[in-house]
This record gives sequence, structure tokens and C-alpha cells, in this order.
Amino acid sequence: MIDPNKTERQDERRRLNAEAAAWHLRLRNGTADDDSTEYLDWLAMSPDHGAAMKRARSTWAILGDHAAAPEVVRVRRDALDRSGKFAAGRWAAFRSIPRPLKAMAAAILLAVIAVPTFFLWQQVGDKPANGVAAVQVFETDIGETRVVTLADNSRVSLDAFTRLNVRYTADERDIELQRGQAHFDVAKDPTRPFRVVAGDQTVVATGTAFNVEMVGDNVLVTLLEGEVIVTDASVVMPAMPSLPIEAVAPPVLKLKPGQLLVASARQEVQIVNDTNMQKTNAWRDGRIFLEGDSLSVAVARMNRYSRIRLSVADHSLDALRISGIFNAGDTDAFIEAVEAYFPVDARRMTSSSIELHRRQ
Repeated sequence: MIDPNKTERQDERRRLNAEAAAWHLRLRNGTADDDSTEYLDWLAMSPDHGAAMKRARSTWAILGDHAAAPEVVRVRRDALDRSGKFAAGRWAAFRSIPRPLKAMAAAILLAVIAVPTFFLWQQVGDKPANGVAAVQVFETDIGETRVVTLADNSRVSLDAFTRLNVRYTADERDIELQRGQAHFDVAKDPTRPFRVVAGDQTVVATGTAFNVEMVGDNVLVTLLEGEVIVTDASVVMPAMPSLPIEAVAPPVLKLKPGQLLVASARQEVQIVNDTNMQKTNAWRDGRIFLEGDSLSVAVARMNRYSRIRLSVADHSLDALRISGIFNAGDTDAFIEAVEAYFPVDARRMTSSSIELHRRQ
């Protein structure tokens, strides 16, 4: 049964977001001043107005020039068309904006990239007593894979030894991949972006299919279809409003189908074109596809499927590049191949651990 009070609260939040976005654009383009009576009166109506304005400023700062990208504007224009049910008198501030700017104002609202307050976003509607949105945790054990269907009918395939947190609200769909690998088939919902935070990277989509993997200190994002935006998740907003918002805009990268983004703390973000989709999807068929991967990355992937833990004792071996296709969990075949083709000896340390050493 639909809760009319919950629906009303959701509508009110969307209305405030739209008004705040409109005011932000007016302030940016000079058609309004931040000390104008009209703007100050609007802020003074409720603390919720100030909070909505903060969200609008933060979103623009994180998206930078992409906030006005044509495809984002188009999605937000559709969202505005659907939002006409709000009372006409409540849209006074928004209606004062010229039509072309309305689409841009809407564009600010929803293509939001996560910031360090990711875990503090509040849920509109049913909240626990502490006011923080409830989190669903999905986790797989070593050697276990799983497919889950989320509340919006998005499907997530979890690789072995993977953990992710899911937080859905009336306005947002937020995922945190804490370890492992997951494939996302995102249900289309232009009014609620689908965000995945993995390490220091955030992936944003509205309806698409992509793969995210955390291996070692790398984050790999592969786009299979549709379009996603990827940005640094460690954005810190300026404490002083006098600092230009554009000064803190992070790099925002847009992926096309077939592209792979590789992010590492040790080097700049790289984008690989025409990536091998067979490799990307192999794990979903119970195989591990290695293609010029370092030994440590290969070991990390093999360890997701076996309770016999492999480790690289000599880090100089990381210069080796491993290629091949292995059945998930077949540690013996992997060790046999590594010892046959490289100067590596596998030493069994305990019944459940093997170290890889450089052959003397």
C-alpha cells in the first residue's frame, strides 16, 4: 500500500532540489545576486532550503562542465516534464528561469558523484531512528558466486569473495563495492542515478551494463553497454564559500562501450579502448582469463576461488606477465603453468598456503 505521507515527502524534496538548482544557475549566470532580498527570503523559509542549495552547489562542483552536457540535460528535461504534478504556486522561483536554463537546472540535480559524506546520505521515507538510510549487505564466500535482484529490478552478479553495500533512497541508488568484483545490469531510471563507489573511484549510470573489479590496489571499470561517468570519490568540498566552486572540480571521465578504465594509487588513470570482453565476462562462466596480468594480480584472482592461499614471496616476480585461461578454483593447474613457463618455484608452507619464490 502506498504511503501518501511518504510520497508527499519525496515530492517536497524533489521540489526543493529543483528550486535550489534554479537558484544556483541564476547566481552563476548573474541574473540574481546572493544578497538579493528574493534569494535570502527563499533561504530563510526553511533550513531545508539551505540544505537543498548545498546539494546543488556540491553537485555542480563535482560534475564541473559535465553538468551541462547535452545528454545530461536531456535526461533532466524528461525528469522535469514528469514533475509537473507539483502545485503551481510552489514553482515560482523555478518558473522565473528562462526555458533553456531550466533543463540545465534539472541537469544539476541527479548526475551526482559521491563525496566523502557517502555514508551520511539520508533516506527520504522509512528511516531508522538514527536518521541514516538502511544498508543492505551482499557478500559471497571463497569460491561462491551469486546473482541478486535489487529493489528497482537492477541485477548484480557478485564474483567470489565479494562484498558490497546497497543503500537505496527515494532519490538515489548507491552501492559501495568493498572487495572483489561485480557485474551491474542497471534498471533504467533517469530520475535516480545509479552510483557505485569502489576504492577511490565512483561510477555513475542511469541505465546500462558495466563491470567493476577491485584487485590489489587497482580499480577496473569496464563498460559493456550504455554510458557511465567515472570520477574520483575523494573529493573534498571547500570550507569557505569564497573559494570558486570550479577550483575543486575533479576530473570526470565518460566511458564508451568497450572501454576499460584502470585506476591505481601509483599512477594516473588509464583508459583502454577495445578491451577484451571475453576476458571481462569470463568469471561469470567460472573461468579466470589472464591476459598479460602481473603475477600478483593473477594470484589475487585465483585466491577468490580457493581456500589454498597463494602468495608472492619475491616481489621482483611481479614483472612477470601471465596469460592463459584457467578454471576457477583450479589452483594446481595455475601453479603447474607458472612453474613450467617462468622461473618460479611453488613452496607449500602449510596445508592451506603456498608461496611463490624465484627459482634459484
